[in-house]
Amino acid sequence: MSFLTKAVAAQSRNNYFEAYMRQNTENRLRKEIAQEAAKLVAVDGLEDYLQAKKKAADQLGIYDKRVYPSNSEIEVALIEYQSLFQNNQQKNELLELRKTAYKTMVLLKGYQPRLVGPVLTGTANQYSEITIHLFCDTPELVSLFLEQEGIPTSICERRIKLEKNKTLYFTSFKFLAGDINVVLTVMPLSYIKTLPMDPVTGNTMKRAKAKDVLRLIE
Repeated sequence: MSFLTKAVAAQSRNNYFEAYMRQNTENRLRKEIAQEAAKLVAVDGLEDYLQAKKKAADQLGIYDKRVYPSNSEIEVALIEYQSLFQNNQQKNELLELRKTAYKTMVLLKGYQPRLVGPVLTGTANQYSEITIHLFCDTPELVSLFLEQEGIPTSICERRIKLEKNKTLYFTSFKFLAGDINVVLTVMPLSYIKTLPMDPVTGNTMKRAKAKDVLRLIE
């Protein structure tokens, strides 16, 4: 083997080793940010995963956005954190949220309610809000119904990604059930079979009918 061939082989090994070490470092940093972000969600009540990962990176002194974890990685870390440090507490909080969600869905059964978000998937805690999708072509009818039931609400909009390149804003109503925030997002009837994109996983969003929620709390 010539000197040049040996030099090329040595350089190739060095490049491979450097790439391997760099990948290991990036994976370690990504995991550290995910774990810290999960703690911010679980303990401080941050619900925006992007905000959580930015704050976590700042606290850790990591400024390279290329090592930011995905939302799915943060959710995995959150489940691990809750299992290790908040097991019974989080389970009890989740149960209360699901009970409140079920009662709300029964009340609003005329609008074909569907539970979505962390209360359904199981990562919700005391800071989480209940999010329910309703289906009605006239949001004002939902507002009138809530008013007749003596439930004071505030109106807002929720941004929902329906497809990869299609995002829409929908009228929503927010109210307090005890000390729990409930958000009702009203979508046209034609959207009842349209599954939005999950902001955490990027996959289609999970939805549950009232009967499915009842099974979760029995």
